[in-house]
Amino acid sequence: MLAAYVLFLVPTLLFVVAFLYETYLSFRRLGNPEKGRSGYVNATWEVTHTLLVFAVVMLVMMFTKDIEGLSSAIFTSTFLAASALIVRSITYAYIFYVRTTGKISWIDWLFALTHVAAAVFLVITVIKATLYLYTHDLQVNSQFLPYFIPGLVLVLAVCIVPVTVLYKSK
Repeated sequence: MLAAYVLFLVPTLLFVVAFLYETYLSFRRLGNPEKGRSGYVNATWEVTHTLLVFAVVMLVMMFTKDIEGLSSAIFTSTFLAASALIVRSITYAYIFYVRTTGKISWIDWLFALTHVAAAVFLVITVIKATLYLYTHDLQVNSQFLPYFIPGLVLVLAVCIVPVTVLYKSK
């Protein structure tokens, strides 16, 4: 059971840290529009997505027999987080690929605020999932553990090495 928690919580917690940094960058660019793409996109974009996908896959794969109950427990907060992420992706596409002016507008504020909304709902989802795992006697699907644990190490290395190099060079 501990390995299942580690496989879910480690990438989730790292995702939350990286996503909070993205949130900080989204507000920082409001004060300096010249930062634009280079001040936001290059920092953590792929890392956060890789960690989130890994965490979700681990949650689903480790608790396959109890996924219906788990999904019911986290549905509302996950749906609201996904809604905020959809609005974020639309504003992101507009800001960085459509808009020709570098002036800050309400869309930039909406972009920044969707980070906050998504972060809040994702943290709620993680808390709800963790509480569900803790309060219910779930069976862990441990048949893939020998593959998933080295996979976690590989994913962490793939994420941490580029981020470390990026921040040392800036």
